[in-house]
Amino acid sequence: MADVLIEIALLGGQEGYDYKQYTTSDVLRGNLTIYPDSDVNCKHLYLRLLWHTTGRGTQFLEKVQEMDLFQGTLSGGMPRSFDFEFSLPHQPWSFEGHYINVVWKVQAQVDVAWATDPKGEALFVLRPSIPHNPYSVMGNQ
Repeated sequence: MADVLIEIALLGGQEGYDYKQYTTSDVLRGNLTIYPDSDVNCKHLYLRLLWHTTGRGTQFLEKVQEMDLFQGTLSGGMPRSFDFEFSLPHQPWSFEGHYINVVWKVQAQVDVAWATDPKGEALFVLRPSIPHNPYSVMGNQ
């Protein structure tokens, strides 16, 4: 089995309670760093923008975007770093309810032959962008 540590750092956004928050008009930027303990024959290094539901009822998962960042040998003890960016869609927004939740994440997967693929993820909140209203109460003073 490949022993690989995966770190995903999300850049920008607003600090939330537990997760960074982004709006539907944002570009999500970040950095993926892979730390292999030994040499790993990497068939593919996938990075995905996903959302899924949790809670009662049927679970749903949608892959919004996917990148294939690397193919080849990851050398043991030599970290590899990759910058990335995803354009965020307009929906669905993150949601936490009594019966269902909508969860957004960036997920990395090292595709290796004949072993369990190492994975890592970073969760974030997708919220609607609020357009500037020049006729707001504050603007009419």
